[in-house]
Amino acid sequence: MTNPKYSVWNPTLRRLLTLPQPQQTISVKDLPYLGYDPWEGKHKVLFMLRMKYTDQPRVLTLGAQESWRIITKGRCPIGNTHLHLLAKRMRVFKKNKKRRRLEKSKDDRSQPNHIPLDLIFEILSRLPAKSIVRYQCVSKLWSSFTTLPSFINSFASRSSSRSPRLLLTFTLQGKHFVFSFPQNQNPEGSYSPVYSYHMKNAYNDYMRSESVHGLILLYGFRIWNPSLRRIFTLPHPEEHIPISLCSRRSYLCYDPLEGKHKVLCLYYGSSSVEPLIITLGAQESWRIITKGRCPVHSPTKEGYGRCFNGILYYQARVDDHDIIMSFDVKSESFSPINYPKYSSFRRSYKMMIPYDGRLALVTRDFPSELYILKDADGHEWTRQCLPRVRFKSKWRIYMQLKGITDAGELVFAPKSFVDSFYILYFDPRRNSTREAFFEGFMGDEFRRSDYRFPNNRTDCFGVFANHMESLVSF
Repeated sequence: MTNPKYSVWNPTLRRLLTLPQPQQTISVKDLPYLGYDPWEGKHKVLFMLRMKYTDQPRVLTLGAQESWRIITKGRCPIGNTHLHLLAKRMRVFKKNKKRRRLEKSKDDRSQPNHIPLDLIFEILSRLPAKSIVRYQCVSKLWSSFTTLPSFINSFASRSSSRSPRLLLTFTLQGKHFVFSFPQNQNPEGSYSPVYSYHMKNAYNDYMRSESVHGLILLYGFRIWNPSLRRIFTLPHPEEHIPISLCSRRSYLCYDPLEGKHKVLCLYYGSSSVEPLIITLGAQESWRIITKGRCPVHSPTKEGYGRCFNGILYYQARVDDHDIIMSFDVKSESFSPINYPKYSSFRRSYKMMIPYDGRLALVTRDFPSELYILKDADGHEWTRQCLPRVRFKSKWRIYMQLKGITDAGELVFAPKSFVDSFYILYFDPRRNSTREAFFEGFMGDEFRRSDYRFPNNRTDCFGVFANHMESLVSF
């Protein structure tokens, strides 16, 4: 190996003075340093020869006609060149350590303790909606999972196989509260004071539908998902409507074959009706129903329709005659159904309920008879007498029929209450009842919020049987 040559330049004389070579082999990494001793007035060159564990300093006095000599006076600490070497080695060590850490991380992902994405998908789909909403803040990946159509459909299929819930809404001092519990697993007895959550921004939001596959229609083209605690606003369809059609009625329905919610909106006048429909989550606007013929009719203000098995039923009038209009959600076609031919029943306030998979009519207050639709095309009904329902004496004047469970139990709840809440389930087939009694239902913290009215009655805003959890959003 050829040693590099070093020189000292004198700009004044314009000359280069070549330095003698050290005896040891040197490299370009062994750097010399030029210094000056003001006491002796001499220049010196310090050369640091890099060894394995230390630096060997050598010095040359210029103009003294001497060769390189080793500095032996005192101990020479580690020099700058060795420090450079240590720093370089440290950088290489850190780089290798980082590479090993990345390789270990990649190896860990292939280990059994790493949860695969499809398994995370499966675990999340089995959780209740309340937990899924809470776990959306864990990571962006989990949040994106819960909004995938495949995940929503998987959750819906599992939710439909679970026990449905009874959803209750109350108003107290202008505030709305929501509570739900499994309707088919409630043992008889008292319950501790519980409530689910405070429904904000819902003042005067009157319910326009039952719970239809987890969603509820509110006034003003708004859809409420109680599981997500969110309210979605639909676009208004006024641009399609003639001025002569001044009245409007809307219904929420569900197509079980395609798994889609739809909203039917009827604008009607004295001699015409304009049916419009929108499919939720399909990124479409309102469209006029052109398939089939829509009979001229006027929806009534009573009730808010019932949708089950892909058919929507609502009360209407044709030529001053009361009828029930059926709407096939899949084919989007209308068909009128005549009421049973019993005048005394037709004058009473009637309620539509599903019973054994068929449409049934019953009076809301103290029902004594049930009319079941046997043949919709032939307008044929069957009459069934109901056993007398027995309530607790102090609750009798407040109780109303609110709906029916999927097990065929009629659900009765009070119109209002002060502190305790009472629900009665009546099975007409077995002539049996079961009760759910809640003491201190809303809790003292709500009643203390308005000390001027310590005995304010809480209004039962809505009772929705067969409610199922849903993650549908749009």
